[in-house]
Amino acid sequence: MTDHSEISEQASTHFHGEALAYDPWASKNGAWIVLGFVVIYTIFLIGMNLAGQVPGKSFGLKGTSDIFQFVGEGTACFFCMRIALRLRNVYARLRRELIAKQVGHQISNDLEADRAETRAAYRAYLAWMFLTIAIALYAMGQAVWTSYDIHMNSADVPFPGLYDIGFVASYPFFLAGTILLARRNKGTVRRIYPLIDALAVIGASLALSWFFLLGPLIANLPKMPDPGAALLSVYFPTGDLFLVALAAFLMFSPLSDRAQQPVFLLLCSGLFFLAVTDSLLSYYNFVGGFNTGTLQDVFWPASMLLISLAAIAYPHSIAQEQHQKAEISNTGANLAALPASSRSSQLIAIALTILPLILVLTTCVLLLLRITPMGGAVSIQSDFAVLALVLILVARQTLTLLENNHLITQIQSELVHSRNELHRKRREAEEANRRAQEKQELEEGLAALRSVYTRVVRGDFTARAPAIVGPLQQIALSLNIMLDQLGSSAQQSAHHDQLMQELKMVQEASERLEQGLPPWLSNRPPAQSTPELRAIFLTLQHVYSSQASQWRSLESSLELVNQQARYLRETLSKVQSSKVLASPEQSQEQAQAIGMVIDLAIHEVAVLEQQQQSVLNQVTQTTSRFGSPTSPIARLGDKSRTGRDPLHTQ
Repeated sequence: MTDHSEISEQASTHFHGEALAYDPWASKNGAWIVLGFVVIYTIFLIGMNLAGQVPGKSFGLKGTSDIFQFVGEGTACFFCMRIALRLRNVYARLRRELIAKQVGHQISNDLEADRAETRAAYRAYLAWMFLTIAIALYAMGQAVWTSYDIHMNSADVPFPGLYDIGFVASYPFFLAGTILLARRNKGTVRRIYPLIDALAVIGASLALSWFFLLGPLIANLPKMPDPGAALLSVYFPTGDLFLVALAAFLMFSPLSDRAQQPVFLLLCSGLFFLAVTDSLLSYYNFVGGFNTGTLQDVFWPASMLLISLAAIAYPHSIAQEQHQKAEISNTGANLAALPASSRSSQLIAIALTILPLILVLTTCVLLLLRITPMGGAVSIQSDFAVLALVLILVARQTLTLLENNHLITQIQSELVHSRNELHRKRREAEEANRRAQEKQELEEGLAALRSVYTRVVRGDFTARAPAIVGPLQQIALSLNIMLDQLGSSAQQSAHHDQLMQELKMVQEASERLEQGLPPWLSNRPPAQSTPELRAIFLTLQHVYSSQASQWRSLESSLELVNQQARYLRETLSKVQSSKVLASPEQSQEQAQAIGMVIDLAIHEVAVLEQQQQSVLNQVTQTTSRFGSPTSPIARLGDKSRTGRDPLHTQ
């Protein structure tokens, strides 16, 4: 059994409502348990009959078969009770949550959905609890029957007996539980032929029951000494007929939920097998007595186990449906879980389509072969029943053809609409593709322009936009033209800056030349990047070289003049100091002539000294501008200014 902790664990998933009652263990192992039980039970009955055990008289065969039936019905009761209790826990939890929301005054559409889920869980809990009670009552009846059957022959078991209390009481619970599971499905109300299928199944079952069981039983009622036996003889076939009718309405009418067809298929199959087996029991009792140990015994526990499988599949189908809806809503395209379910739905739909046809045809054949040859009123009734069943089939096929024609017309119109829609979607796709290409070209162009802009911002005016196709082509061309102009302006600006720098260097060189310094610090002109000023640089260097050469020549000339003046001064000094002028042998005339020569020489020397002094003054001024006080010319001027003239010293 389940508890609140298991439900809390499943609450962490996307399941809600009745899906929370999903039982993984039962879903995984329930079908195998049922299949194994049916196979073992069938093999046992076949083996015992082949071994010569007589049904209804062999104690081992009867007792073991009755135990098998009770175990099978008990197993079915266990599974149904397990699911019913899980649904009760789910209902209790949903009710608590609903009360909490109502206390919090949370009024919304979600609250209405929660109320609907709570009501559905309560309805499902009651349905499966009623079916559990029905199976339990049936198992109790089987247990009492076993107590009779093991003490006497099966044909000698009293009818009615205490075991009939459980069997009789189970029918109302079967009917109530099945009715509570019926849900109205609005999507299939418009379809009429499922109702005709239900009528076909009910009509065939009624015909078989009436002509082969109910009719003879009712006709034989006055001969029965026990009123209880007469009542039960009619009660069981009538109850079975109600079960078949209800199962048919569940399977073929718009009362059932199409999403849970596998559940109703299992449930209705169980009810159908139960009705058929009980009807066979009544028939055997009517013709001569029932014997335990035949293959018919398998159908009683098998019918209950099918109902229990329906109980297991009920929350599992809801959980699977919610899981598929969650996957579709989350992924939008992940439909991997749908093909298997769609195939099972197709198989179920095919089975439901063929089943009424097979049942009606079988009933008609049986009536025509077994009842019609009897003659009399029964033969006429049989013919009318066959005619009614055939008319039901004709109406069903007519409605099917009409619906098929309607579907063909609808499909044709939908096909035309789909073609138009396809053309429209294709045009939209082409337009979207074209827009996507334009958008891609625009994005690529913007990326290229953004890259060029980044390079330009960093000062790289050599950047150029690549060839762009699309609406940005003119912008790219304009940008390249602008970048060409900016590049040219940048080159001109750089050239102008270089020219200004070199003009400044020329100005500094001229100022140094004016100061008598070399124009360049390294005595070599710097490298020029502008050809316009290269001639000026070379001229300045040439002027400097020429001036240096001229000053060297002037210095040499002044040294020569200085030497000549020194020689002349020395000569005059020697002449003046000589004794020739003072000798007595010289005549007065000679003395006068010599004196005149000396005077003339002194005069020339004075003139030469004046000229030398003037040149020295100029050289001194020039050398002072060059700032070279230690040059030979400057030293010569200093000696000329400070030296003593020997002519004047004498």
